[in-house]
Amino acid sequence: MKKVSILMTSGLFIVICVAVLWQWNAFSEDRGKPAERKEETSIVTSVKVESNQLLVKQVFYGLESTRQYQAVIPAQAAEVKCTDSEENPCGDGLLPKGEKLQFEYILKTGPGLSLLLNDWMIVLKEAAVNKTRIEIIDQYNRKGTWAAGLPLKGFKQTELLRYYVFEGVHSTPSLYWQEKPLFKLNGQKGIDYYISKKEQVIYEFDSLGTFSDNHLTVVITEDQRAIHGNGLLLVGNMLTDKGIERQLATAFLASKFGTDRGKEGWTIEALASLVTKQEPETAKSKAMARELANALTTEETAAFVTYFSKERNLDVSLLDEYLSSIKGMNTKFFLKNSQKGQAGFPMLFTDSRSVIVNGNEKDELEVVIKGKEQLFPLVPTMAALGYKAKIGTDFNAVELSSDNSQYSFNLKNKTFILDGQSFGILENPFQYLNGEWYLEKRWLHAIFKVQISESDERLFLET
Repeated sequence: MKKVSILMTSGLFIVICVAVLWQWNAFSEDRGKPAERKEETSIVTSVKVESNQLLVKQVFYGLESTRQYQAVIPAQAAEVKCTDSEENPCGDGLLPKGEKLQFEYILKTGPGLSLLLNDWMIVLKEAAVNKTRIEIIDQYNRKGTWAAGLPLKGFKQTELLRYYVFEGVHSTPSLYWQEKPLFKLNGQKGIDYYISKKEQVIYEFDSLGTFSDNHLTVVITEDQRAIHGNGLLLVGNMLTDKGIERQLATAFLASKFGTDRGKEGWTIEALASLVTKQEPETAKSKAMARELANALTTEETAAFVTYFSKERNLDVSLLDEYLSSIKGMNTKFFLKNSQKGQAGFPMLFTDSRSVIVNGNEKDELEVVIKGKEQLFPLVPTMAALGYKAKIGTDFNAVELSSDNSQYSFNLKNKTFILDGQSFGILENPFQYLNGEWYLEKRWLHAIFKVQISESDERLFLET
């Protein structure tokens, strides 16, 4: 019995030693590997207020040391100076590599009762900024108030100066000053109000509740206009409640698109209409809102609104990806509508399955889903089937010819000629969508005798 106990103890000791040795080797290997550094860039900007100008020092911290960034200098910046992490002057042309870059420049202001600065900070292309801090030292103005498109974190006033600290996640926040003093009040979560009268009504809208992860500074002015900045909105107290609600929703959404907020104006307006349930003002945004209402169920609309209101950063690709995920089909609705042109593009989805024509996979064929219809792109589909297409300039004549057959369609009279013999058709088999001609699946078989079969992953066309 004693021998068994000794053997069990010895075996257990050996197992423990092996386990410890294995863990030590794994630990040593991990220590030998260089840690992957995640880029966490921050900006600290100090603004010194002088007569008719602002002296700005803007420092980027936590840059990727091996990357060479490109700076975008604001048009109003003058006498720009750059230094690297060793405080050496930057050379002409490309910026030096390193984890720190510092810029100093002057912004001319001029006299006036108020000042609004948009896009006044230097931007480094492809630098994902996680935190921005702005410190304002005002020794010049004895009265007035500063506000920024960031939350106010601190304020101190002495006989000689006023000191403000703003801090948040916006990388290019607007800056605002007015001579008439403002009182800061907290509104619903995510909104700071600056008002000139303490008895001013503070607006709260249920529709904006899901925007709580974003920050918006709202300055109430005695006006009927609304002026949008970056993370900051000047809104007149003479607007209706619905008008103010629409402007707040638009401002929240615009801040999510960053530098693309102007380019995505139609998209932002259409999304704001989903939030506030108010009709957009421009024709293209109205068309986009109608397409969204027709394509999405009530539950899908609610899920979509929750998605884009909670996301900090948006672009048209992300919006299309989410629409595709909730519908189970691919779409480029927002991408198409972001392109120039006043006409709105319809909501179209594409079948994610690959198309096989006579045994060959055709990557260029994207089958469009419109309602319950499956639409094949006319020209590339017929080319894959061995036909050449010719479409008349008046869009009333279509000719499709192969080595064996020739079709001539008169769309106005709803007839076609096949090898000299005339046939009637009950409806137009072609559809013109987004600048491209399509052919509905059933007509491929009915007119061109194409055999069609499908599986969960593929569509098969056989002649």
